[in-house]
Amino acid sequence: MKKWIWAVLIFLVAGVVGGYSVAHYHENELQYQRNITNGQTAIAQKNYAAAKNYFSRALTKKKNDREATNLLDQTRQFTRAESEFKSNEFTSARLDYQNVLKISDGSRTLKERSQARIKLIKKIRANFKKFSKQLKKAKKLNAAWDFYASNAQLDLLLSNEEFNKGYYETLHDQALTLQRFNNAGIVADQGAFNSDTTPDNNQGAANKSFKPKVKPRYEGPTTTKPAAPKKKPKDSSSKDASKDKPSNKESSDKPDSDDSTNSSSETSSSGSSKPSQTEKEAENAMVEGPSASSQK
Repeated sequence: MKKWIWAVLIFLVAGVVGGYSVAHYHENELQYQRNITNGQTAIAQKNYAAAKNYFSRALTKKKNDREATNLLDQTRQFTRAESEFKSNEFTSARLDYQNVLKISDGSRTLKERSQARIKLIKKIRANFKKFSKQLKKAKKLNAAWDFYASNAQLDLLLSNEEFNKGYYETLHDQALTLQRFNNAGIVADQGAFNSDTTPDNNQGAANKSFKPKVKPRYEGPTTTKPAAPKKKPKDSSSKDASKDKPSNKESSDKPDSDDSTNSSSETSSSGSSKPSQTEKEAENAMVEGPSASSQK
């Protein structure tokens, strides 16, 4: 009787333990599949961080599982390649995308996206070479001081939608810097031209008298006139003396003028009297002449 009871108890315990293990196994399998499915859904939504978490949980349910391991490695490779691609490290990104394609039993979505990225990298490299040549040509024109032609070349680049994408950031920055140098050169040339221009010689006489207000670059040495000596201020006493002098001169000059008039009148009278005396003497001689001859 006791043996029968013990056999029943052992059977019940074994059944409970076996049932628990089977249930636990099924539960782990369900969680594993759920994590794999959620991880692939996260990949489709481009939520790669969540996908890696789901695949890591799947590995806790099934250690060393090949599918979960490949999906986790593939997702890690792809996220690394995406980070390098965004940093414009196209060479290393291309290698990581190729590693994604090499992983078997992985995500088809990640493989398709990796192939698309590899094609895009090839296109970017081709455009990079083309844009580099155009930028090099613009730099040569700038070195030759042909700023207008250099800007025209840069306008072609900057108006290109593809060139304005972030893949060509280094070239785009160089183009903007070169454009600023060209604009500065154009402004400098215009300023030099305006300072060197002169009026046209073929214009009218009114234009000939026109003189530009701009000073010449070098006028040469200028001769300055010697400064006139400063006049000393006269004293008030000297001014009074000078005022008195003209009156004295006028008083002294008046008798002189009277004397001069008297002398001139005397000379004129003496001059006029002399011819009258000679005429009288001649008349007396003529009268006395015949009388003297008769007496003899």
